[in-house]
Amino acid sequence: MEYCIVYLSSSNGLFSPDELGAILQQSRKNNSELGITGILLYFNGSIIQALEGPEEKVKALYTTISQDDRHRNITKLYSRTIHKRSFPDWSMGYKALTASQMDNLQTISPRLQKGFSEPANEDNPILGLITLFYQTNLRN
Repeated sequence: MEYCIVYLSSSNGLFSPDELGAILQQSRKNNSELGITGILLYFNGSIIQALEGPEEKVKALYTTISQDDRHRNITKLYSRTIHKRSFPDWSMGYKALTASQMDNLQTISPRLQKGFSEPANEDNPILGLITLFYQTNLRN
């Protein structure tokens, strides 16, 4: 059975492009070896990541990530079995969002326009991930 964990955290300081590149390179290598896929969004020191794959491996990776001192305030947003992966071909998709892209999320997501009044779709946590990331970073 496939499993997904989505978490939110804050970096201890802002990551430089080189630091992010090194993290991604190592994550992609490790995830590929473990059969884990997912995505990481980064904006102004805020991180949101979705991990998906075999349950025990995803849980073990999340435990490792939770102990990484490069970030703090780690909050698990979603942790469930899933029917299919949202990112089956990405060992670690990545996007560093700009302020204007954060602003544009409101026009991209109908859920954002409705004021977050609808419940998240439990079959696809990604819309919920984007919504929570947007809410959290609206102040930045």
